[in-house]
Amino acid sequence: MYINLRMIPTTDNVKTITDMRENALLLLRQVEKSKGPLYIFHRSQPKAVLLAIDQYKKLSDLLEDYLDSLKVQGYEKSVKKKWGGDSLSDLKKELGL
Repeated sequence: MYINLRMIPTTDNVKTITDMRENALLLLRQVEKSKGPLYIFHRSQPKAVLLAIDQYKKLSDLLEDYLDSLKVQGYEKSVKKKWGGDSLSDLKKELGL
């Protein structure tokens, strides 16, 4: 799954607090159209990121999948320690699962 997250702020994806206050709906349309983040700056410092909801959902799902994979790796290591097998798949084969 590819997510278009332009991680480098450019003139195309940087807006100010004033822009947000004066044209919030325009910024929402822009973030939905661009499928990438808008960086909100205040006094020349980045303060927030505006992201379309579908992009946020994809990013959230990716993070959840990654964290789940880390848990699985931890379980496999604990099974290997406890049972002396190479991995969880080896244990499944041994048990005929």
